[in-house]
Amino acid sequence: MASLIRAHLARLRKSPLYWAALLVMLPYGLGLSGSAIGDFQSGVVSAGLWGQPLFGPGLLMGIVLAVVFSLFFGTEHADGTIRNKLIAGHGRASIYLATLAVGILAALALYAVDLLAWLPRLGWMLRNFPAPEPKALALCLGGTVLLTAAYCSVCVMLCMLVHRRSVLAVVLILLMVAMFAAAIQVQDAYETAINGGMQLMIDEAGQQQWVFREPGQAGPLTAFLYNALPVCQAYRYMELEATPRMLLYSAGLTVLTTGLGLVLFKRKDIR
Repeated sequence: MASLIRAHLARLRKSPLYWAALLVMLPYGLGLSGSAIGDFQSGVVSAGLWGQPLFGPGLLMGIVLAVVFSLFFGTEHADGTIRNKLIAGHGRASIYLATLAVGILAALALYAVDLLAWLPRLGWMLRNFPAPEPKALALCLGGTVLLTAAYCSVCVMLCMLVHRRSVLAVVLILLMVAMFAAAIQVQDAYETAINGGMQLMIDEAGQQQWVFREPGQAGPLTAFLYNALPVCQAYRYMELEATPRMLLYSAGLTVLTTGLGLVLFKRKDIR
């Protein structure tokens, strides 16, 4: 498997697409740190100010990886690379896991570039921003890494199972956009249930009306999705809100999609 990983890394270093993705993370990182500094200068004093630049990449990481993975790993089927690896004697599990390992390394490199983008501002931020709680910081950092691994696992599973690159790109991007949209709805439903407030409802006659809801508890499904959906997690990490359960959900998603992907890939007809 080591030779497969080295081959992927060598190709990745020569990929203009990946270098373009790295460059995209620079202004994104600067924007996140600039947003935190702007909030501080407008009067916001919170340890969560560190969450924006440190963990904000998790918000768009899924969409970025969908584009990069579909156009980079998506060529493996079309070019006959996977078939050639099988002929050379590599096992299907080794091919799959090598792709996942390189995908995670590539994603973490994107995350690292985002962090390096605002390194010149770090001194000013350390002097002015309130110090975050170390435990919350560690949980959010671990959660963001596991969140990134979960994104990679989903992307790799589809990359190894869908052989048409154009279809793969559409499916992956639409999936990540759908997850993003669903997370916004779940977060809004959860916060409305917990905090209460005015909510727009449609009555039996089809008329819209505002209804005041008392603070209460979110339903089991809403609470589960609020903890499990990657984008919901990313929002919470930006506020330095993390729980061990959230990390377990990300790890579970990675294990589940990797296991399912391996089973289906072993049964896939490779031409």
